[in-house]
Amino acid sequence: MNAPVNKLADRSSEAPRGRRTKHWVALFLLATLLSALAVLQGLQLRQQFRRDAWLRLELAQRVQPAPTNARCSPERATGEPLRLLILGQSNAGNHGPRYPDADAGPPLQMQMGDQCILAHDPLPGASGEGGSIWSRLPARLTEAQGGSGSQRSPQIALLAVQSTTLDDWSRPSSPLNQALQQKLRSLRAATWVPDLVLWQQGEADALTGTSADDYIRGWTRLLGQLQAAGVQAPVLLARSTHCQRDAAHGDTTKRLTAQAGVIREAIQALTQQQPQLRLGPDTDTLVEPTQRRDGCHFSGQGLDAAARLWSESIAATLQPAHP
Repeated sequence: MNAPVNKLADRSSEAPRGRRTKHWVALFLLATLLSALAVLQGLQLRQQFRRDAWLRLELAQRVQPAPTNARCSPERATGEPLRLLILGQSNAGNHGPRYPDADAGPPLQMQMGDQCILAHDPLPGASGEGGSIWSRLPARLTEAQGGSGSQRSPQIALLAVQSTTLDDWSRPSSPLNQALQQKLRSLRAATWVPDLVLWQQGEADALTGTSADDYIRGWTRLLGQLQAAGVQAPVLLARSTHCQRDAAHGDTTKRLTAQAGVIREAIQALTQQQPQLRLGPDTDTLVEPTQRRDGCHFSGQGLDAAARLWSESIAATLQPAHP
């Protein structure tokens, strides 16, 4: 008579033990997951720390104004300048070849803080020690605006750092974003209001595989920051994603082309979602060996062609809309 009772007692004691075992297994799995997440977060923070340290170094190595830079002469001005705020990575900077007689040509007007200075390549505010698109822009703009009666000399404010991603530009904790915010504050204090913002960037995000959604989110965040700083001017986004410097042939080239297409699609989507964002020039069309000196950076011929494309986009944007 006691045997059935004992079996029932054994089964009743096994149930709590089973529940306790499952409970401890669940706690172990949870602890393992939290530990893995902590390790992953630590690795991400370490990577971000290294990235930010690199950005600070790149910002410190940008070209600075020289004591020999002359000031702009207001008495020689022939009207309101065309104020251009230029942002981007290496192809927006001084990473092309310089003309042998670069210093012999007319200087470019540049707004540096509360001062307007005259400068030749390499231009202050950007990385690189070579030539730029922007020193070639005044002549191209004169051609693009020829006969319109609305020719205006460009006056630029420049911030460009090689190999920078959109996250570097838009993340509030990024040294590059903080440098941008400082530049916007200094321009606002000088009552220097841009007529247009020119964006020459995208190669770094194509190379790192940034998704279209992340690129759109990043630019939406960056646009909000520009607007908060009082920038209401149209922003022209170049389709600037081509960089196959390290690609030999085959699958690597195909992968880079596909990733570049993702960023191009994101730029197209941004201009449809945000009225302030406009399509700028398609500098990805400049892919001939004579236009890219290393598969990524423009040659002298490429700089000339990019300046022409930019001047056409600028002139089209400034052209009054017909009813």
